[in-house]
Amino acid sequence: MKDRVDAILDRSQAVYLESLLPPRDALLVRMEEFAADEHQPIADPEVAQMMRVLLRAKRPRHIIEVGTNIGYSVIVMGREGGAGCVLETIELNRGILTTAKGFVAEAELACDVRFHEGAALDVLPKLAGPFDFVFIDCVKTEYGDYLDALLPKLESGAMIVCDNLLWKGQVARGIHDPATDALRGFNERITTDPRLLTIILPLGDGLGISIVQ
Repeated sequence: MKDRVDAILDRSQAVYLESLLPPRDALLVRMEEFAADEHQPIADPEVAQMMRVLLRAKRPRHIIEVGTNIGYSVIVMGREGGAGCVLETIELNRGILTTAKGFVAEAELACDVRFHEGAALDVLPKLAGPFDFVFIDCVKTEYGDYLDALLPKLESGAMIVCDNLLWKGQVARGIHDPATDALRGFNERITTDPRLLTIILPLGDGLGISIVQ
């Protein structure tokens, strides 16, 4: 979740594009308000809308999310996955995971949601796969490690969506700190890896979309 509307775009463009987003339902609005009040990072509404488009086109059978937080993206993805889809999601913080389970229960999703508690790098090796849709929004310094753990479990044609790749504009500005440097390296990796077809978009806080070739 970006700090302000114009974190990575010219403000007038950002405000205009935000005005075109469809209204969210009452549950998602309440979750957005909860996230803002409790300072919990969730996907921006424009990222959620992009995922709806991608999921409706892809129609995945097995989704893996790295970073559940309060379950906002679980609900967005789960609504598109529908019956017959399995959605697995990983969260380290037990209290946050309990909150997510409550919100997800309210959504009454048709898909099979499986919550995993623990550090993502401990949980991922235990998951069988194969997965055909991935959403990564977790510890920024570990994005490359998540990719290493996931690639052997991904089908050809699987889609990988990664949030926060422009990191409040800091990646492009050349700022150096562990998270920013890690994301800059990750961006270079996913845009040059011959196994992936990748685009990074100035959407939300920077959204990467890759297809496994």
